[in-house]
Amino acid sequence: MSEASGSGQPPVPEPGSHFDLQPDVERLHRPITREPRDPIEGREPVPWFFTVVVALALFWGGWYLGRYSGEFGVATHVALRGRDAGTAASVREQTEAAITDPVAAGQRIYANNCASCHQGSGEGIPGAFPPLHGSEWVTGSPETLTRILLHGLQGPVEVAGQSYNGVMPAWRDLLKDEEIAAVVTFLRQLGSNSAPPVDPQLVTTLRTRHADRTTHWTADEVVQAEVEAGPDSEQPASATPDGGA
Repeated sequence: MSEASGSGQPPVPEPGSHFDLQPDVERLHRPITREPRDPIEGREPVPWFFTVVVALALFWGGWYLGRYSGEFGVATHVALRGRDAGTAASVREQTEAAITDPVAAGQRIYANNCASCHQGSGEGIPGAFPPLHGSEWVTGSPETLTRILLHGLQGPVEVAGQSYNGVMPAWRDLLKDEEIAAVVTFLRQLGSNSAPPVDPQLVTTLRTRHADRTTHWTADEVVQAEVEAGPDSEQPASATPDGGA
């Protein structure tokens, strides 16, 4: 027996003896076996409420597709398909009105698109928007006003003795030939104006002739176009503020 036996410590086995160490191994590892295992990342359980939300989303998605998919037919993706006939009929009525009564149709189109700038009476706003009655640009050659309505006008221009410098929008993509002719006819008879009406065929001709044009006219270009069109076309007396053209 070694000296360690009197100190209260476990005896140290003598060389060659057969001392059983198993109880000590169990005693040393017993606290470790009582500890819970360390959690393994990536294997956490999915929260129950997340599972519920996913299930509800799938249910709602299936209901929505069944209710609004229209059996995935092509007609479902055509917007306002049921209104096509009514819209087409309305367009036909406006076109027919522009032909049968161009002054009334032109007045309606002018009120909806032009009166906010040129005013309902056509007097315009001094220094900003030129007047339309008493204007040589309106009562002169019908091609002049038609070209301006089709492709717009920008830059300096002299109207009724006053200078203006702004931008007139183009209407070629928004109005049909009959509607543009109606507006021109209305303006040529607005207030003190007394000029002949304009035939829609003139608008069609000018639209085709200048089909490649992508920019606004300038005053000088409009006058030059009238000169190139031939001697039968009347031109405004002046194209620029200094009277040159």
